[in-house]
Amino acid sequence: TAGTTGALSAIGKPFNLGIEAAFAAYNAGGGFQGKSVKLKHYDDGGNAENSLTYLDRLIYEDQVFAIVGNFGSYAVDVNLDELKAERVPMVYAAAGNDSLFNENAQGDDRYIFPVQPLNTTEGKMLVLRAFAPAERGGLGAQKLGVIYSTADDASKSIYKGIEAEVANLPEAKKSNVHVQSVASGDYSAAVDALKEAGCDVVVVAVIGADYLNCLSTMASKAYYCKVLTTYNNASAAVFNDSTTTILKEQYLPIFSTMAIYAQSWLDITSTTYLYNDANSALLAVYKLLGLAGENGMAGFNAEYWAVAEDIYAYALTVDANTAFAMSYDSYALAGYIAGNLFCQGLTTLDESGMALTRSNFVLAMEAKEYQIPMGDIINYDQGVRTGVQSFGLTSIFDSYAYGLT
Repeated sequence: TAGTTGALSAIGKPFNLGIEAAFAAYNAGGGFQGKSVKLKHYDDGGNAENSLTYLDRLIYEDQVFAIVGNFGSYAVDVNLDELKAERVPMVYAAAGNDSLFNENAQGDDRYIFPVQPLNTTEGKMLVLRAFAPAERGGLGAQKLGVIYSTADDASKSIYKGIEAEVANLPEAKKSNVHVQSVASGDYSAAVDALKEAGCDVVVVAVIGADYLNCLSTMASKAYYCKVLTTYNNASAAVFNDSTTTILKEQYLPIFSTMAIYAQSWLDITSTTYLYNDANSALLAVYKLLGLAGENGMAGFNAEYWAVAEDIYAYALTVDANTAFAMSYDSYALAGYIAGNLFCQGLTTLDESGMALTRSNFVLAMEAKEYQIPMGDIINYDQGVRTGVQSFGLTSIFDSYAYGLT
């Protein structure tokens, strides 16, 4: 289940598309002994009660083999215990709930395979990143502002990590941390308070539509600062989405007062790789748009192009008008990873000669290290269920580099 309508639709739709793209690539390669993987999805509208209702339908009526993605913290909160009790494998989880964290999973807990970073861990990293000097990959904050939502569990969980790390700071730095909590969608008072305090770096620990709302509020008040946010908001494509109020033609003037950064756990960049596949329809689009030269496209690594090509090929069968944007959408890339890691597990199971059962799938997932596309190695051996534990930094938009301030 995933929210493909409502406030989370801008995340849910591309995320599902990414899963479908990974499945399409796996099926094209022969699937599991000739059997194809199919995604069965119900739109829960971002509602926990709907998610649980549809999960019951997936398990007991549709009799799905596994849950791939498990979209949103609201869903994980209500369905994790049932997945364990029914011993239904769960691969990925598009959430950072701390309930997913387990360093020594036993019994039913072994059926849970988180991948994405957990919220509390990232919250701690946001503080470290904000204060670290530029030469150490930080933003060099002198005064740090924090905005989080008390109405959103994921935001509160991220803040839990922020609060824990602030407690570890020297007293001189603690006094330079200013926190604003928001209970509704109105960020005006919080933004005013941080601007008045002179915070030069602001951690925006809210996700999705609230994140865009907060940024728009900051921009409308001409708040000159650096913004650092969670990896959940790492997609630049969301600013160019025609379904939002922040359109491409408005992008420069609205955000000319700030530099916007997000943490990341994937690396798609390369300073040396040049992609120049003469048969690539996706690369042809880049060349048509003047984004790539005749000799190819630089800046992205080979792993990224392999994933982007799969997403683009599948997206063309869904909506040709949005296929190009989907090929580099962060949420589509995340969905692809979820689907791909599940298929990697199936491949290991197939190669083992064991029967296609849920318990054997768990054994296959624990049997080896897995390479996350565009990411790090993940290992589920010995009951380790901690997700990834490394972060990079993504520059989404740097107005200072454009000389706009």
